[in-house]
Amino acid sequence: MHALESIALIGLRGSGKTALGKKLAKCLGYAFCDTDEVFKIKSGMSIADFVAQNGWDAFRDREEEILLEMPRSGAIISCGGGIVLREANRMLLKKEFFAVFLDVPVKELVRRLSADRKSDQRPAFTNKGLAEEMQELYDARRSFYLEACSFRLTEWEVFEKETATIITEYNKKVKR
Repeated sequence: MHALESIALIGLRGSGKTALGKKLAKCLGYAFCDTDEVFKIKSGMSIADFVAQNGWDAFRDREEEILLEMPRSGAIISCGGGIVLREANRMLLKKEFFAVFLDVPVKELVRRLSADRKSDQRPAFTNKGLAEEMQELYDARRSFYLEACSFRLTEWEVFEKETATIITEYNKKVKR
């Protein structure tokens, strides 16, 4: 078995981790896992409700446990946007997965999130507007995403091209 046999998608909310992850899983014949969905199933509540009751630190503890449980081969893993905030997670992503940073411009993230307001989205981190908050998150997390990733994807407009690029880079890395 080669190292990096599972692909982990990392990036901010709205970067396309879930949609792209499902497409990659189908193309590669891999299982699809979403750390946020696993969290909701295990905790029996939305992330927003859990954070309101228990705080962000408790959520990050659970998120770290879930990442440790993710399959190391044959899976596409969509990771929560803040998974890189913990150094242990960044090191695990870098060492055990082919981690792809979906580096989407903040303006596009805001457009996507504004068009798809889910009732169970995570709570806002600040009282600022979405655009300002997303820019602050991008600025604060970008170096963490870069530290954790095996590959940075800057294409974001053509879904099929994104998928093909990730598969090409993944195949180079695992020497298939």
